[in-house]
Amino acid sequence: MAITMADHAATAANDGKLVLAEIALWALEQSPVLQIVPWATNIELAVQITSWASLPTVGTRKINASFSESTGKFEQKIEDKYIFGHYIDVDTVLVAANPNARENQRKASAKAMSFKFNNMFINGDPASDELKGLQKRVTDAVNAGYTDQYFNGGSSTTGRGVLYDATEQHHFLDGIAKIIEVTAEESPDAIFMNSRLYLCVESATRRTTLLKQTEDMFGRIINTYGGVPIYKLGPISAFSTTLILPNTETLNGGSDETSIYAVKFSEEEYVWGIQQSPMEVIDYGRISSASVYRDEVQWVIGLAVNNPRSIARAYGFVADDGAN
Repeated sequence: MAITMADHAATAANDGKLVLAEIALWALEQSPVLQIVPWATNIELAVQITSWASLPTVGTRKINASFSESTGKFEQKIEDKYIFGHYIDVDTVLVAANPNARENQRKASAKAMSFKFNNMFINGDPASDELKGLQKRVTDAVNAGYTDQYFNGGSSTTGRGVLYDATEQHHFLDGIAKIIEVTAEESPDAIFMNSRLYLCVESATRRTTLLKQTEDMFGRIINTYGGVPIYKLGPISAFSTTLILPNTETLNGGSDETSIYAVKFSEEEYVWGIQQSPMEVIDYGRISSASVYRDEVQWVIGLAVNNPRSIARAYGFVADDGAN
């Protein structure tokens, strides 16, 4: 049974593993992705999953006649896990000077891990020893024949911003409606975009009286469209200007475009996380090889996708009201 990282943090706190619980909660605070991905545990480093290739054919029959036999078809594929984490070392002198020095470094570590996970979730590349992210998985879906999962949602006028006029605003919202429609069951659990485009959604829906909002687990406001929560992903790290979902794509002929992704989550059915075990934090105390106190954070994880329609990408959006 899959659990969320929030469930794991609560269990750790109840078990008295307070450092682990704190690090998990700090990571959740910085990562909307970690708040919603369900995790299934399996000790193996490579997991074989069974995905649907086709459904059976169902028909009708006449009186005293027989149904035609038909069965669904499956295919096997392997999903890999990757070792994610690092050491948190704090000099003994700093700890002596500031009793909160280790806690501060643990919080910084958790934030760094959440930024890294957010980026891998979208842009992860197994060639770089990272879990395979949504960008490459959409390509896999298209290569398998699911071409609706990747489409141009941008303006027919190259470089025109999504808030340029009422026509472009409605075209923009049509693009979001389409990505909802092409995702499995026409009901994704989340849409991801960058902060600049997120503000455009808020502006367009407010102007068209379609603005609806909910809250995340920390009580922060989240915009929704068609009942689907929209999450914003920022830079690849806290002090970087490089965005996880940049405004520099050129897929619709311009030079300042961006993409959005829709995802449906469910263990062994759509998209889910796979882990060897829940995140571990080991406090080694003061180590003998250096004058530092050390924590080790380790989490062996990957993503699994059963249904190719559980992920979709729309590209070509220019996140402003201009026309280049």
